[in-house]
Amino acid sequence: MPKFARYGPAPRYDLPEAGFCLSSFAILQQETEVLLGIPKEHPKWEEWAPNFGVYDPEEREAEFHSWRFPAAYLYEGEHPDDALRRVVEDQLGLEEYEAGAATIHAFYDPSDWFPGRRHYDLCFVYDVEASPAEVPPPWFNRLELVESSSLKGQDFGSDMGDLAVALGFVQD
Repeated sequence: MPKFARYGPAPRYDLPEAGFCLSSFAILQQETEVLLGIPKEHPKWEEWAPNFGVYDPEEREAEFHSWRFPAAYLYEGEHPDDALRRVVEDQLGLEEYEAGAATIHAFYDPSDWFPGRRHYDLCFVYDVEASPAEVPPPWFNRLELVESSSLKGQDFGSDMGDLAVALGFVQD
C-alpha cells in the first residue's frame, strides 16, 4: 500500500526519506535588481541553513561562492511570518520594512542522497520593501542588489536556482 503525502505524528505518518523543507524567503527588489548574498563561514548559518552542516566539504565550499536569497528554515511549529521576521531583522539587520502576503512555491527534485526518492521544498516567499544595509552583516561576503538579467540558475546555492526561475529572475 503506498504512503500518502501526509505528514504528522510519527509513526502513523512519516516524513519523506529524502526530506521535506519549509523556508521563508525575503525578496527585496529595486526595479530590475534583487537583493542577494554570498555567505561566509559564520556560526549564524547553523541556525539559518543547517543543511550546510550535512554537506560534504566540496558542497559546503560551493555554498560560500554562490548567491542566495535571504531565507531561513522554519522552526517546528513556527509561522512563516515569524521566520520572515528572523530573516529580515536577524539575517539582514533591518529594523524598518514592509512585507506583503506570502506566495507559496513548491518544488520536488530527485534526491542526491536517496536514489529513487525525491526531496520536497515548500517556500513561503515575501516581497519586502526596505532599504538594504550599506555594509553587509559579518555573515555575508557580499550582500547587494544584483541585476537579474546577469543571473543564471547555477549561480545560486542550496538549489535556490529553481526558485529564481519560478520568480522570473532567471531563465531555465
